[in-house]
Amino acid sequence: MSAWFLLLPILIPSAAALVLSSTKPRTGTELAFRVGAIVTANSILTLLIAWYAPAGALPLLRLSSTLAFALRLDGLGILFSVLVSVLWVPTTFYALEYMKHEGREKAFFSWFILTYGVVLGIAFSANLLTLYFFYELMTLTTLPLVMHAMDDRARAAGRKYLIYSVGGAACAFIALVFTIGHGAGAFFAMGGNLDATVASVPRDTLLTVYLLGFLGFGVKAALFPFHGWLPSASVAPTPVTALLHAVAVVKGGIFAIIRLTYFVFGPELLRGSWAQVTALILACVTIVYGSSRALASRHLKLRFAWSTVSQLSYILLGALLLTPEGLAGGLTHMAGHALMKINLFFCAGAILYKTHREYLSDMRGIGAGMPKTLFCLAVSGMALSGIPPLAGFVGKWQIGTAATSAPYGYMGLTALMISALLTVLYIFSILGIATMPGKGFDFKTANQGVEDPNALMTIPMFLLAAAAILYGLYAGPAIRFFGRIAAGVL
Repeated sequence: MSAWFLLLPILIPSAAALVLSSTKPRTGTELAFRVGAIVTANSILTLLIAWYAPAGALPLLRLSSTLAFALRLDGLGILFSVLVSVLWVPTTFYALEYMKHEGREKAFFSWFILTYGVVLGIAFSANLLTLYFFYELMTLTTLPLVMHAMDDRARAAGRKYLIYSVGGAACAFIALVFTIGHGAGAFFAMGGNLDATVASVPRDTLLTVYLLGFLGFGVKAALFPFHGWLPSASVAPTPVTALLHAVAVVKGGIFAIIRLTYFVFGPELLRGSWAQVTALILACVTIVYGSSRALASRHLKLRFAWSTVSQLSYILLGALLLTPEGLAGGLTHMAGHALMKINLFFCAGAILYKTHREYLSDMRGIGAGMPKTLFCLAVSGMALSGIPPLAGFVGKWQIGTAATSAPYGYMGLTALMISALLTVLYIFSILGIATMPGKGFDFKTANQGVEDPNALMTIPMFLLAAAAILYGLYAGPAIRFFGRIAAGVL
């Protein structure tokens, strides 16, 4: 397969979004057909590209003899593009129903489709310059989605998201400019792509630049103390928060950090350094802090948002151990978390859509009226808690095992154990409130008019709940694939 095919999944959504925004579908059915067909076709194309993995690179714009915007697909790019393309489809069909009560569907889906292509641009980036370009473009395309409601809360969330993102972009830009001067304009390479000129740079300078890049990309990965935008962004429509928290923005931040750590600077340069220790401490603090805030939150979507803050740093913890085993564990949890967290937001959105209830205190006994939704929430929630053999257990076990034999791993193990307890508490308290509200509770009155949403929303929830089970039971092939990525074979 020619490398030119890498351009198609980026251009097709961009062109489709332009056409959709400039035309007026005659009916809601026509809009749904257009959006569903575009996303499904683009996902099929992306999966075919990932399967056949075109050899070589595709230069798009050459700036100099050593610097160009270019696309290329390797093992890590395959992982991210498959996650994006697989999860964008159920989110689309879920959104087609959900957005009926949000309004302005055409504008929403135009930005939604455009973002799809931009995120795939991150996955297919051949070097740091290209990745940075698509990464910052993602900020611009997701901002209208966060602010979709255009009320005071949405505008405030959008402003915060933009301020945090611009600040992170400035730090990442410093790392970009510095490393391009020392060879990072070349294609990503496992072990690092800096050239021989870097030997003349003091090691502390290199480590400082790395940490700036880590913190810059860490903004979108919701790393403490730059996480504040993510809980605020939960005011966005649920399909947006599901993608923000599961695969698009936050996983884009994780993806960029892994690229910077393993494919630009390289683990050998960072291992045992103060930069590694600093990054590990921040990840561990984020894990515990996010779980604590999730337990304290009484708002369902906000609880899941704080959970995301914590769970993302599980992935960073694995990657920052700077061992193949740690990276493989982080990638395993990256895939599993995407399946679990997107479904938890789907379930929260279903409750909000059918009952307009947002707080846990308003959800007492709701399991009787929405049994399908509660079942999917229970499966994904228990998986997130790390209960074997569900999806969350696999990655957490690998990260914990890798931490036992890695320097500074004791910090990570401590954070994992504390967070595991807090996760069980904040997930099972939801299930308890929904199914066991207390003696003498009037289920009939509390569930008057309460019911599960239609198939456009429930089918994606059931499919993702099943995926959380199957991923845990049959994780072997995925783990072997992630091990090959971590070993630099793919």
